[in-house]
Amino acid sequence: MAPIAAPVAAAPLRKDVRVPGFIEAGRLALRRGRPAAAIGQFHRCLVIEPGNTACLDGKGRAHAALRQWEDAVTAWGELAALSPEDKPLAQRLAAARRSWDAHNRRRAKAASRFPIGTLSTPEDAPLRLRLAARFQRYSTSTLNAADVYDTEIDSPKSVVISTDGATAFVNSLEGRRTVIYDARLPGKLASVRHNFSAGQADLFPAGEPWFGYKFSADLPPEGPNVFSGKPVEGELSHGGRYLWIPYYRRDFDLDGTQPSALAVMDTGSRKILRVLPAGPIAKNVAASPDGRYMAVAHWGGNTVGFIDISSSEPAAFAPAGLVIIGSTQPPSGSEGMDRDRECGLCLRGLAWSVDSRTLFVGCMGGAGGVAVIDVPGSGAPLLSGRVKVGGNPRDLAISEDGRWLYAASGAAGAVIKTEAEAVRKAAAGNGASVAVSSVSVGGAPRSMRLLPGGKWIFVALNADSQVAVVDTEKMLVTARVGADSFPVGMDLTPDGRYLWVTSQGINGAGGNSVQIFEISALPAAQGYRMPPLP
Repeated sequence: MAPIAAPVAAAPLRKDVRVPGFIEAGRLALRRGRPAAAIGQFHRCLVIEPGNTACLDGKGRAHAALRQWEDAVTAWGELAALSPEDKPLAQRLAAARRSWDAHNRRRAKAASRFPIGTLSTPEDAPLRLRLAARFQRYSTSTLNAADVYDTEIDSPKSVVISTDGATAFVNSLEGRRTVIYDARLPGKLASVRHNFSAGQADLFPAGEPWFGYKFSADLPPEGPNVFSGKPVEGELSHGGRYLWIPYYRRDFDLDGTQPSALAVMDTGSRKILRVLPAGPIAKNVAASPDGRYMAVAHWGGNTVGFIDISSSEPAAFAPAGLVIIGSTQPPSGSEGMDRDRECGLCLRGLAWSVDSRTLFVGCMGGAGGVAVIDVPGSGAPLLSGRVKVGGNPRDLAISEDGRWLYAASGAAGAVIKTEAEAVRKAAAGNGASVAVSSVSVGGAPRSMRLLPGGKWIFVALNADSQVAVVDTEKMLVTARVGADSFPVGMDLTPDGRYLWVTSQGINGAGGNSVQIFEISALPAAQGYRMPPLP
């Protein structure tokens, strides 16, 4: 394990009257066996008084109680740099490092990796995938020039291919950067960091956060716009000129209850032009086909925000409404909770109708289903209702002709197909459910993408380390191919020749991989047999 880098000389501590209360609350939570709540209290202390030794020690103890060894090492390592003569601390830090090393060895054994050239099965299927290239951060010793080690691939969450197919934008969640590749060679072009300092204040709109959200009093001394953002998904607008990147949460927001943000990047200059306010835990974005709105799914707020993007200039983008789908308040008695886990309906998937008059929203938590938002030609968007489709869908997709709505249901392990108009009418009429057809694909389906023409849909199977190919007419699995553990995001080149897949990993196991699959259409062999479930 690499040694912890020596910290930069800390600025003088800013004394704050709230700090003793946070320390006492954190210690009380530890004594009562509530380390997760203790972490929240010590984190709040460190936000307003960086380098506080009592809070660093308490945070390390709380993480150790939860066996979160990497975080314990980070907290105690920072404290050890401030208190190098503290022998009991040195012993705790050494023990945490040993536990972290052991954890890393165990999780490395659990990972699935596949060599360049891996083919989908069955080999006589009408569609074939071949692993053609990869960027990864788990092995410096590769046997193929197409298998490239890249230290900037750090928990890759999603990938977006440019409208001309020339560029791939990979969002490295934990790396807090977007890594940019030439999608045709392929090869790396650049990377953009999502770290913002006080000197970049001109990127942010003046005034209060949008959509009526407010920051709490527990903010960094420099203010809420000095932060690092973890990029989640991405969406192109204005003919591919701008790439929108929502941030999971600002790094000082441990509970996921504060307003988040999203970046607007110029895809030509590869520079962030604006950082716009969003609601809590902004995980997904989707542009309306008519170019009028950008919708933002607030996982931590049970809301969808709408941004007017009808102008060609990011400086003119403005909030255009907030649609409330579930409770906007955390459950009672949940102080110190993680809003990422206690997210209510956990809004995730977004899909627009082709006429831009309806937005479908996947509810991955709670009672699940698909929420339907009416978007009139004039006036603010309004919630129509919620319909039982696909259990608790994570991702949604609309066919090119707008007729079919597809949902990837993680709980059911299935891809579900239904008529989009039927869902819209059921929501307007308070209908409970609609007729669906479905196919079992395997464990924990995540992102989906429709091949141009709509005949095939690809789905990432997070729990099975696979990508499945579904025939959308027959609703049958046509082929499967192994993918590095644990696949989560994907996108297709516009010509349908290549599928890019990001494997993020879970709790440090697997992942750190971006795979490029070549797609070939083949004549189906007579007697072709469908591949079984994993």
